[in-house]
Amino acid sequence: RKIDTAMEGFATGFNLEGNTKPGFSVENEKFKLTFSGVFCDERKNIVSHGFECCYDWTHVMEMVLDATEDYNSMADVEEKTEEALKNWLTTFRGWGLLSSMLPIEKHRYFILSLAYASTNWNEATGGPYSVEKIFDTVRYVYENCPGKEIRHLLPRLGVWFEDVVEDTVSFKVNERKKSFTIFLNAKWMLEIKFEVEKKRVNTNLLDLATEAVAQQMTIEDDINRLEIPLTLFDNVYDKFKDVEWVRSHWNFKAELELEEFSEAIEHTDPEVLDEAETTENAFEINNEQDYPGYPENDESIEVQEVNDETMGEELEVNDEPVGEELEVNDETVGEELEVNDETVGEKLEVNDETMCEEQKVNDETVDEEVLSDYANPDVLKPFVETSWTVEYESTLVSSWGAIYLFLVIFAFLCF
Repeated sequence: RKIDTAMEGFATGFNLEGNTKPGFSVENEKFKLTFSGVFCDERKNIVSHGFECCYDWTHVMEMVLDATEDYNSMADVEEKTEEALKNWLTTFRGWGLLSSMLPIEKHRYFILSLAYASTNWNEATGGPYSVEKIFDTVRYVYENCPGKEIRHLLPRLGVWFEDVVEDTVSFKVNERKKSFTIFLNAKWMLEIKFEVEKKRVNTNLLDLATEAVAQQMTIEDDINRLEIPLTLFDNVYDKFKDVEWVRSHWNFKAELELEEFSEAIEHTDPEVLDEAETTENAFEINNEQDYPGYPENDESIEVQEVNDETMGEELEVNDEPVGEELEVNDETVGEELEVNDETVGEKLEVNDETMCEEQKVNDETVDEEVLSDYANPDVLKPFVETSWTVEYESTLVSSWGAIYLFLVIFAFLCF
């Protein structure tokens, strides 16, 4: 019974209180770590439930937070956590978790050594009895036996970050959260799940300014080319690490969408794909028919060029006959206008001569009649005045007639 009580003391970390059930969290200035749960052999079972409710994960979580101090990258946190976990599992505080996962045949000699040391402990030579002192004594013996070191009992383990994927939560909410897994492969495959949130820490204007600058950087080497005071480079580097943390989340989202699209294509009915391909081909054929200059139709481009050359030659040939006809018509019209001008001129001259002769005859006749009828000088005087007026009016009529005829001829020539 004493041995049983002593062996219970070596099951470090296990308790019935359940101090770190899922949802328990610890944090520091820049990170918050929350315990999510345990999977055993990729599922939930009684073993995973026991590790969730009956094991205290506080020490493990503190190791993870310590690894985030002076954060450089996620890979750096993974490496530091894995190294610290290996060292911790070989200590008295980590022995309870290590021994619970190992097959009994692998560490039975070590357990028997603990039981023997507990039973035969001599307080006179070893000091007051304590479980931790007994463990350290046995460990010291094994560490000094080549090939028997306690580190050879360690199972395969791994540590990694993963981006959070939850359909019920928007990606914007999860951009600062990542899943952190500790994998232990021994008697079972244990996956201890945590959630790591990187806090956005901006306490002054300098933090906000350097964050804005870091968001414009694509790679870390771009920061070296910034023209800023030397004292600000450390701040920009620190903010760039924060930007990379968030940026990896959105890169992962893009990869998921690409995979979903590829899977959708793979699971699409071949008939639907054939129909889509046929539609695309038909669209290209229509483009070739409707647009002879379609970029993918080289033959149609050549045909179009030949048609353009043929049309140009036909236009040149057609222009020559039209030009000749226009020249002939211009000459014919010119000749007809000259003939018409001469004819009109001759007619005008004949009319003018005829009118002058008639006017003279009329004047002589009037004079004779007036002289014969009116011999009285008093009567002659008004007649003379009247005769002068008639002659003056006749001259005006002849002048206005000539102007009228000139206008008629000018209008005829214009039309």
